Amino acid sequence: MPSHFNGNISRDLARIRLNDMNLPEFWFQMLQSETAQKKLDIATVGTTRLELSIGILKQIRMPRPPLDEQQVIAKILSDMDGLIVALDKLIAKKRAIKQAAMQQLLTGKTRLPGFSGEWDVARIEEHASIKTGAKNTQDREDDGEYPFFVRSQVVERINTFSYDGEAVLTAGDGVGTGKVFHYINGRFDVHQRVYRIAEFSDRFHGRYFFYQFSSRFYDRIMSMTAKSSVDSVRMEMIAGMQIPLPSPKEQRAIATVLSDMDAEIAALERRRDKTKQIKQGMMQALLTGRVRLVKPEAPAVVPKAAPKRGEAHNWQFNEAVVISVLARQFGSEMYPLGRKRYTKLLYLLHRHLEEQVEDYLKKAAGPYNPKTKYGGPEKIAVRNGYVREHVRGEYRGFVAADSIGQAEGYFDKWYGVETSKWLEQFRFNSNDELELLATVDMAAEELRGQGAEITVAAVKKVIKADKQWRAKLSRETFSDEAIAQAIETCGALFGRPGGAA
Repeated sequence: MPSHFNGNISRDLARIRLNDMNLPEFWFQMLQSETAQKKLDIATVGTTRLELSIGILKQIRMPRPPLDEQQVIAKILSDMDGLIVALDKLIAKKRAIKQAAMQQLLTGKTRLPGFSGEWDVARIEEHASIKTGAKNTQDREDDGEYPFFVRSQVVERINTFSYDGEAVLTAGDGVGTGKVFHYINGRFDVHQRVYRIAEFSDRFHGRYFFYQFSSRFYDRIMSMTAKSSVDSVRMEMIAGMQIPLPSPKEQRAIATVLSDMDAEIAALERRRDKTKQIKQGMMQALLTGRVRLVKPEAPAVVPKAAPKRGEAHNWQFNEAVVISVLARQFGSEMYPLGRKRYTKLLYLLHRHLEEQVEDYLKKAAGPYNPKTKYGGPEKIAVRNGYVREHVRGEYRGFVAADSIGQAEGYFDKWYGVETSKWLEQFRFNSNDELELLATVDMAAEELRGQGAEITVAAVKKVIKADKQWRAKLSRETFSDEAIAQAIETCGALFGRPGGAA
């Protein structure tokens, strides 16, 4: 609801004028709330044409706090909206990056390091089995390895199939485009007009095939149906489709890159959805008066499950538990969790939980807290059997030990299981990327404390001013574009959209 309105008001549109005791930004949030929507639904009348009269609208009563509390509530909910918008923009950008990567990697225009040579081209029928079921609800498939299912739009009993898998991709909305389904383990009813693609030869890597097939399916089927009177997907259309075929090793490498991008996007989508849920909960609490902001000038924050230092246990033990859970989540026998990596993850986690961090210093590798190594947490984690030190070739770090379950129990009790899910978004970030995020965020917090605008130039100035940090600016990891992206990402991660002060 804008504070002013310029435009035409038709019979289907009503304008609400507010007096000085009502803040437009507050009522904008209030009218979106579940409480308001229920009252509006009840007040709406009609069958074929639903109407809400001005007279009835005037009679609807809504809770209204004092003006100063309206301002605080509106600010809190508006900030949540800003975070959601920032996450949506970041997701859209990541999707665009992935789409560009697919166009380059799946055509051979860009080759991953270590690969060269010409690609082959093969028809699907040469390297995979394609079949249909006998009739609806028959031929149920179990526990397949990389099976793919293509459904025509002209299936009579459209709701008889089921899927349980990693990805569902809609090929398009036009006639005859159907859908592509993919899973690794699950169940699926192969119908008369559902095509199953499986039993790949050694020349096809299943996930690579999925990316190739799904990206080419729409154009292939549309071009084939345009040449005939048939408006459905026919088996020969799939069988004769040609797929570029690099070596199996390069296929796996391409599939891994694209899968990592999918995982990053999925993690951001989960964070956005969680943020929306949190906002809904806040609206229910704040807009109904169930939670009152007694001191409107004090910023409201989402409650955290984290313990305060000195409560029930000391900081060293708390940090030992967190390091142990990080080792369990991010370490393995092949790649143990190194100190550089867990230090950056610790920094980001504390920023998420506590909104600020203490004891972190500006070191060459980024924000670093020497107390985690020398103050006891590592020793406590090892002594309690939560982690053990592990070395594999050049990789040295920590992996989970026999008593890790105890540490995980403490972690879930203090921080909640959602915190582990939040950490998952960093699984595929390199150490350099984590260093970039932590460094840029620490610099941005310094600028924020000064009341300065957070820009690429300002962040670079903070980095350059410290002798331990200035060498970072000579690395590609800290390019202007990378710093700009990091500012945006940190804004989304820590609830400060766009990194604004």
